Amino acid sequence: MKAATPAPDQAQAPVIAIRDLAFRWGPESPVVLALDALDVAPGESVFIEGPSGSGKSTLLSLLAAVARPVNGQVRVLGQDLEGLSPMGRDRFRADHVGYIFQMFNLIPYLSMVENVLLPARFSRRRRDRALVRTGSLEAEALRLLGHLDMDDPELRARPVTDLSVGQQQRVAAARALLGSPALLIADEPTSALDADRR
Repeated sequence: MKAATPAPDQAQAPVIAIRDLAFRWGPESPVVLALDALDVAPGESVFIEGPSGSGKSTLLSLLAAVARPVNGQVRVLGQDLEGLSPMGRDRFRADHVGYIFQMFNLIPYLSMVENVLLPARFSRRRRDRALVRTGSLEAEALRLLGHLDMDDPELRARPVTDLSVGQQQRVAAARALLGSPALLIADEPTSALDADRR
């Protein structure tokens, strides 16, 4: 499968473009997040810092099309997220966004490798990209886990609930990276890791 090459004028379009964003939790609630403008260029990494409750996770949820703003525009990879149906938002997220959740969201009854392979079950695009790299989904999961020092066969045999918090966080990171998503969103992705692993 070959990816389409963007037109020359689109090659440098922002990966993320936000304009006049406002978000509140309910119709009568106060605005908890307001952002006039934010552009993130292709290949750029952005670190968001602020106190607890300042809206960092909310902003990430808006970028991943999990939450919807009450005002403004959020464009990700050239797609206006507001223009998508709920199913379209789910499809867009599955195909294009790797998300490392703050609470990891591993599935307790799946093995470590099965948790890493979840994106391939929901996105044919990410499944195909993973297969191109190594020829096997399991081999690609193990390759990613190996980069995160999680390729020990004894670890693979454990239920994910028996892994340490830091090990669970690395499994969540490998899952987010599977299939090379165009956008990686990480909500405190190294909070449970020691300095050497960060």
